Amino acid sequence: MDNNRLNFIYKLNHIVNENEVGTVEFELAKFFLENFKSVTRWNIYQIAEEQHVSRASIRRFAKQLGYENFLDMKKNAETFDDGINEFLKFYGYSDFLPKLQANITSLMEELSLRFNTQEVDRLVRLINDSREVMILCSSNITGSVKTFQQRMVIFGKRITLLTSKSDLTLALEHCQDPLIIVFSLSGLFVSSMLEILKEVKAPTILFTNNRNPIYNRYFDKLYHLSSQTHEKEINELLYYTYGIDFVLDLLFNGYLLKFKREGNGHAL
Repeated sequence: MDNNRLNFIYKLNHIVNENEVGTVEFELAKFFLENFKSVTRWNIYQIAEEQHVSRASIRRFAKQLGYENFLDMKKNAETFDDGINEFLKFYGYSDFLPKLQANITSLMEELSLRFNTQEVDRLVRLINDSREVMILCSSNITGSVKTFQQRMVIFGKRITLLTSKSDLTLALEHCQDPLIIVFSLSGLFVSSMLEILKEVKAPTILFTNNRNPIYNRYFDKLYHLSSQTHEKEINELLYYTYGIDFVLDLLFNGYLLKFKREGNGHAL
């Protein structure tokens, strides 16, 4: 699985959020977001004329996003229809509220059992005792992880957020024996990382819903957010929102209590 595929929309939104209106980067990113469903029918000459930029600027933009060229970027955009039916199947109904409430209730009950106080304390101790902590996740859940990252640094614990194979490779070159925590609910993201993770000697933890037994060879500890007996009761999409936030909130609460109770947080 090409990790650029997972990061494409995230990178476009990031460029729009971080660049000034009117810059080449802003205008091209905005154009591709606004024309996301039809952009694969365009060619580089049409886009250059429409946006009043050179073809070289479009090629540089594609490389900035991590692609070899503009055609490579177009091919990547074509793969993004596969999640539409799942969104429509769960969110596309008028009686959505009771359906959402029932799913969230089941999700919270399940996660409360799977992440008891003992497991949370074990994870908190690993995070607290590790000089370097890295969290790897795909771009669709970085918002939740960034909130956790910001809260933790207030109490003296810096956490590095990584979203690609190249980020991980570079980080490992500059850090020895980090604690590596991976969030990959479907298993697609972590599958793109296994080649690197198999060489890592440091502690590794995986949060996932994928029960592929191969992960036992690469990770010291696996946490499955879903149970096999309740998979049909809870829509998988909710694990990416409420499920991830639930786990991170438990970890932050556990770290905060440990920080206050033992007084050994790094900020003191």
